[in-house]
Amino acid sequence: MTEYELHQAYRHPLFYDEKDQTVVRQSAFEPSFIEDMIARAEEETPWDDIEKLIPVIIGEWKRLADVMRPLFEDRPKETHDLMVKGLSLFLTLLFWTNEKYVNVYDWESELDHLEVKIVNPKERIQFVLKRPAVYFSFIQLDEMMTEMHKMAAKKVAMKKKSR
Repeated sequence: MTEYELHQAYRHPLFYDEKDQTVVRQSAFEPSFIEDMIARAEEETPWDDIEKLIPVIIGEWKRLADVMRPLFEDRPKETHDLMVKGLSLFLTLLFWTNEKYVNVYDWESELDHLEVKIVNPKERIQFVLKRPAVYFSFIQLDEMMTEMHKMAAKKVAMKKKSR
């Protein structure tokens, strides 16, 4: 198993503790931002294959969402870790669509430099970050994923058209 250094860009208390120094890939997109960490370490640019990665990220989100929906009815605390993973998927899609590595540590200032983003991204992302295990955060994240999916697909289509 390969260990990857926990770069400053991934250091946010919702995703990693201060004491975490390295991470090991457990599965696809697990732990948070692992695909981005691997790409950064190997100097790869995953956004070059964004057309193939969009369905993978969206598929993973849909799988998570299907697990979470019933949990919100009687066990909302069990959704926390799933929502954190969902938010990491959203941020990965957001940054990769903009051809950048994820930077959750300084995400707010990074947003100002992103060309492709959802409407009111700061407010909406902050809302989910502050209350990840709340049903309204789930609804918000689901809407954000839908919007970002459309925008990413549009960018891919525009890129193809310009070739």
